[in-house]
Amino acid sequence: MDISIIGTVGIPARYGGFETLAENLVKSKTEGVKYTVFCSAKSYQEKPDSYLGAKLRYIKLNANGISSIPYDLISMLMSLKSDVMLILGVSGSLFLPLIRLLYRGKIITNIDGIEWKRDKWGRMARFILRVSEKFAVRFSDVVIGDNQGIIEYIKEIYRREAVLIEYGGDHVTRNVNG
Repeated sequence: MDISIIGTVGIPARYGGFETLAENLVKSKTEGVKYTVFCSAKSYQEKPDSYLGAKLRYIKLNANGISSIPYDLISMLMSLKSDVMLILGVSGSLFLPLIRLLYRGKIITNIDGIEWKRDKWGRMARFILRVSEKFAVRFSDVVIGDNQGIIEYIKEIYRREAVLIEYGGDHVTRNVNG
């Protein structure tokens, strides 16, 4: 099974939660699973072809901010032959109606939060993020939330069940146990 991980700065993880999630998935991969992780070429001075057995593909854009939209779109288009697209965040979900016409695999989207409500975004960005969130929920085979609040929000607003997968606490265990 070929799984493309889309929406991260890349691995090895140096940025945040999605990158740590991607790295942990690659570290604990199951036999028969091949990962391709999309990475921002602007964030890595050295660009190895692989990391922990995962194929790395570099996009010459930043993975965050407004450039995350074309970054994710390019990653999705480069993933059309994969079996699964794991999309982390909703930025590129604006294009999921088009991707659905071209892609027969499974689309799994992890909604990271209610981005369109954050104060840091202007009016147009909020609109785009809200539409992207709606398309993420509508056009994904599976929607993931990393906390109960997101799960409840998706159910209330979109009348759709989402899967709760909490993550982020593994570093506490490692620090306590040495």
